[in-house]
Amino acid sequence: MAHSLQLCKSICQSLDPSFGLPTDVTFQIVSSGKEVKAHKYVLALTSPVFKKQFFGDAKETKDVIPVKETTEDSFKTMIDFTYGKEIDWKEMTIEELFSVANMAKKYLIETLMKEVEKVFEEVQITEHNVVTVAATAEEFSQFEDISKALVVHCVKFLKSVLTTQDEFVKFAAKYANTEMSQTALSLISKFPEVFPAEKQCGKCGKDYRQGKGLLTSDHIAVGDRVLINDQGKWDYALKKACRRGVVTAKHINDKNIITVKLDDGSHDNNYYVIHDGVAVFRYDSC
Repeated sequence: MAHSLQLCKSICQSLDPSFGLPTDVTFQIVSSGKEVKAHKYVLALTSPVFKKQFFGDAKETKDVIPVKETTEDSFKTMIDFTYGKEIDWKEMTIEELFSVANMAKKYLIETLMKEVEKVFEEVQITEHNVVTVAATAEEFSQFEDISKALVVHCVKFLKSVLTTQDEFVKFAAKYANTEMSQTALSLISKFPEVFPAEKQCGKCGKDYRQGKGLLTSDHIAVGDRVLINDQGKWDYALKKACRRGVVTAKHINDKNIITVKLDDGSHDNNYYVIHDGVAVFRYDSC
């Protein structure tokens, strides 16, 4: 264990010129012209792309390797992560995080991609940035999992703060006739997708619960219809043979007991809601 820790520490320090281990590869960021130096073996240990580039049949022969479609900071973050250095993720913008994700995807560094995903899960969403964050996530939709998770994160936050009709109206008015209007409305339109509503019964207007097991009397009201099974199991064949009835009373002193009037005309009976760990009742249609 001590040897492994020392090895990791040495790799982390090896980019420092004072460590005395010369670098053997230089990258040039095309967008800025800045150079980033590293060691081929260290990069190849983490990335199959670098491994093939440096040690494959058609290995790279250029002294300076150009890197396109990224920034110096994003590429250097990827290099620092490869060397085991601490990354200050909190100081990065959403755009910068997606740029690092692009590096992880390009060089097939799974550990870096997982780390970026964890950082996205902790992004602080506020009323001031929720639409901007969602717009940025949609802009980087090529990273499907991360982008979708970040949008859902925004939708959940918005659902928690828009609790009245007036708040919805104010939110919509705030972004009306702005470049963010489409994103703002898109977030609201995703509410049913992220928070699917229960279907409602056409007869009584209550949430449609038919077939769901009744686990406590707190979840049922006098007048609700139930399927009754006191045989200890549920299956499709048994469902047809189940007795049906209406709840006529709930027992204050014992919440595990309810009274049901059966459809067959027999007198009201008391039943345990749970018997031997099995739900005795299921919700019936009206």
